[in-house]
Amino acid sequence: MRFSFAESMTDPSFYAPLARAAEEAGYDSFVVPDSLAYPKESDDTYPYNPDGTREFLEDKPFLEPFSLIPALGAVTERLRFTTFVLKLPIRHPLLVAKQATSTAVLTNGRLVLGVGTSPWTTDYKLLGVP
Repeated sequence: MRFSFAESMTDPSFYAPLARAAEEAGYDSFVVPDSLAYPKESDDTYPYNPDGTREFLEDKPFLEPFSLIPALGAVTERLRFTTFVLKLPIRHPLLVAKQATSTAVLTNGRLVLGVGTSPWTTDYKLLGVP
């Protein structure tokens, strides 16, 4: 059985110690979330809680996974890093390929690329994606 440690929207100074602790505790992977924008005002409702609010997002740092993962890879030896979930339709595929390849190289092949769509219509509008 394999276990993943998931952390998001925490103080950025906590990520490296958390990754080291997860590895020392025997976790197999560290799950890193993704999002491009959380506008203060939006018509979108959050699809993953009953009332649709997204109040938990206020004033939370949301680091970009292709920047965060290599930093965590530098302080761990075997822990794998999973994007959960990289919002692929709102990114240019060549840029994602380059970022993922670079991240995989910097982590010695410990990147697991989890991809999906964005639930936020605002992401698509901001980036001009139909």
